[in-house]
Amino acid sequence: MIRSLARLRKDQSGVAALEIAFIMPFLLFLYFGLVDLTAMISLNRKVTYASSVVADLVTQNDATVTSANIDDYFLAAGLVMKPTPMTNIRVEVYQYRNVAGTITNQWRRKSATGGNCTAPNTAGMANLMTDGNDLIVAVLCTQYTPYIATFLGQHVLGATSFTMNEQIALRPRQSATLTCTGCT
Repeated sequence: MIRSLARLRKDQSGVAALEIAFIMPFLLFLYFGLVDLTAMISLNRKVTYASSVVADLVTQNDATVTSANIDDYFLAAGLVMKPTPMTNIRVEVYQYRNVAGTITNQWRRKSATGGNCTAPNTAGMANLMTDGNDLIVAVLCTQYTPYIATFLGQHVLGATSFTMNEQIALRPRQSATLTCTGCT
């Protein structure tokens, strides 16, 4: 009996298979986790750039912008966000005006696609505006579902999808105020 235990202890056959069985799940989890992380970082950069593009395009108009023009700017954001389909992206443009120290929203335009974005954070806007001056805020949001969540679900990540959004605020370039025809 002691000889068989000694022989079993020295036997090396099957050790590699056992090591693979223990290490491979960890390596796969690590690989797919890194794929998700890089995809999430890439999407976050696209969200930031696309919202910046929309805000920049709106603020380049003279004193008036049309809702049709803003809809075209939404398409430009969709091009930046490729290959994410536009149906998964929500773009919103808000105009705020400072009147005697009170900041009010006078018009807004929202894309018809995507989920609801969080309302713009108006804290600190007064520091960016003077009396009678406008501020254009572009908000873009989309959902990201990690690959790992498809087979591990909510247990590891805490959720199966994450909302990514960005808010960019710019002042109009051609005039102090910017009105929109056809916007609500």
